[in-house]
Amino acid sequence: MNRRIITMIFTLSLTALILYLNFDAPLIAEPLIADFYLEHFITDTHAQNAVAAIYLNYRVFDSIFETLILLVSVSAVITLSWRRTDD
Repeated sequence: MNRRIITMIFTLSLTALILYLNFDAPLIAEPLIADFYLEHFITDTHAQNAVAAIYLNYRVFDSIFETLILLVSVSAVITLSWRRTDD
């Protein structure tokens, strides 16, 4: 029981820290970055579609790590939600 409380406090404090650090992050891309992607996606990726070039070439690692984070989160929820006999 004590270990579960410590784990929950650690998880909540880490979540609060991440939310605090990313609170003022811009939600809209700067025009300079958007213009760079739109002007250079054909030469950089050889794709004919800008959306496919951005999603599959520029942001592929972002998508892979998002999937990894989801997998770790689900695994943690499953592990912490199992009922132990000593509780």
